[in-house]
Amino acid sequence: MTRIDFSGYRDVLRTPGAPWFTIAGWVGRFPRGTLNLGIILLVQAATGSFALAGAVAATYIVGIAVAGPLWSRLMDRRGQRPILLIAAGTLVVSSTALVGAVLGESPVGFWFVLSFLAGAVSTDVGPAVRARWSSLVPGDRRHSAFALESIADESVYVIAPPIVTLAAAIWAPQIGIAVVVVVGALGMIWLGLLHRSQPPLVRASERRVRLLPPAGILPVTVAWVGVGAMFGSFDVTSVAWAERAGSPWLAGIMMAALAVGNTVGALVYGAMRPRASLRVRWLVGSALLAVAALALPFAADTPLALLASAVVGLLIGPVLVAGYALVESRADRERVTELLAYPSLGLGAGIPLGSTFAGVGLDAAGPVLGFTVMAASCVATLVLGATGELLLSARPAKVPVRVP
Repeated sequence: MTRIDFSGYRDVLRTPGAPWFTIAGWVGRFPRGTLNLGIILLVQAATGSFALAGAVAATYIVGIAVAGPLWSRLMDRRGQRPILLIAAGTLVVSSTALVGAVLGESPVGFWFVLSFLAGAVSTDVGPAVRARWSSLVPGDRRHSAFALESIADESVYVIAPPIVTLAAAIWAPQIGIAVVVVVGALGMIWLGLLHRSQPPLVRASERRVRLLPPAGILPVTVAWVGVGAMFGSFDVTSVAWAERAGSPWLAGIMMAALAVGNTVGALVYGAMRPRASLRVRWLVGSALLAVAALALPFAADTPLALLASAVVGLLIGPVLVAGYALVESRADRERVTELLAYPSLGLGAGIPLGSTFAGVGLDAAGPVLGFTVMAASCVATLVLGATGELLLSARPAKVPVRVP
């Protein structure tokens, strides 16, 4: 029988320096959590097109995903401190340039270039914090530590989206963007200065030039194309659903509903002590998520969409925690930060697919098609993950792959 024990959170937070780098990492997540929403609001206000707004915002996420493993590799080799300090500065400069281009009515193609660059020159602090946990806590407590990080990920979505949407409604979209960028940059600087908890550098004798991840990382990375498509379609659909309801500020509430569900799901899952393997937990969670998401299109034009979003969030939390834990368990010790960034690569590949398809559907028929794309994305997560694990199990025995 599965036990639920919340003491694991207390134990990991007693790790020296853990409360401080956890808080700093949480603050540093603000741009990743909501800058794409700010871009959607900015571009939609300037052009009136959800499809264009979703595409420009997705390009930002693609930039993060493509450059993420490279930034994380640099952290493994050079240390987190210099990389995070550089990223804080480039985040401010690149996001300011993007806002200026949209407000200045420069050519639309230039918006995509700047959006991609804004993502590419920024770094995701999530792998940096998870690498600290991996270095500091024993294996039997990483389950709770990674759940804590998923809670940090999603609590940002509870707080930041309402701030961005309210700022856009009261003042202007660029004000919301400015708030999250400044807060995020301060968090990156703070995390970079907390050098005592940083994982040790890889010594020169240990360095091996390997550009591709181990095979065991690929099922999660590919499956999270579906997770990214779900998030991408959800962001743009939330804005359209709120506008259809006549209250644009409800977009932030809907995003918070999914994030609250995600936070609760990750919190409870992190307190569980299941006996099943990480692989089984991940696939079962993906199956439950796919089934629940099928209800979304039926609630598209009703207030029940808020409840349906919360239920999907409740189930995506365990999927994210189990996925990160599975990747960490299969990662080479000298590449932990880098390999923990690969799921974000899958997310980044999926977000433009989800936001683009949902944007086209929203322009044509409203929220019902947007939520349909979201449901299909959750089903794709299960199909891609199960197929990847099946192919991994079928690999020749002479190729060693750790499969927890």
